[in-house]
Amino acid sequence: MKNRFLTLLFGMLASSLTIAGHHEEPQVLAPMAQADQVIVLYEVPCSDVATGIVTLKELIAHEVSASPIAYSSSPGLIGDNAIGAVDLHLSMASMEKAIAWQEGNEKWKTLQAKSLKACGVNVDDIKVTVVMAQ
Repeated sequence: MKNRFLTLLFGMLASSLTIAGHHEEPQVLAPMAQADQVIVLYEVPCSDVATGIVTLKELIAHEVSASPIAYSSSPGLIGDNAIGAVDLHLSMASMEKAIAWQEGNEKWKTLQAKSLKACGVNVDDIKVTVVMAQ
């Protein structure tokens, strides 16, 4: 009986240790982008970060629902006084098509103006960094 209890206890302990790390993130890094994909970081100084990020999320939501060009965009805070986004495009040509769509889409331009106004800046204040993945 004692051996049976110890075996059961050991089995429960072993299985607990085995599944204890199930919630941990994998320890393997994966690339954000594949070769020839384009990562773009937009950085906007912002006097009202809380409102700026809300309006930026509205802009990105419009992109998600209306853009005929496939790309990903994630909004974010940059330090204490800036907002921005990180976009991932399938290629340079795809990025250029997305930009052309943005420039021709009145709702997108209105939402961008709203976001820039919330931050107290204009389009010339946007810092853009383009990275071609290798």
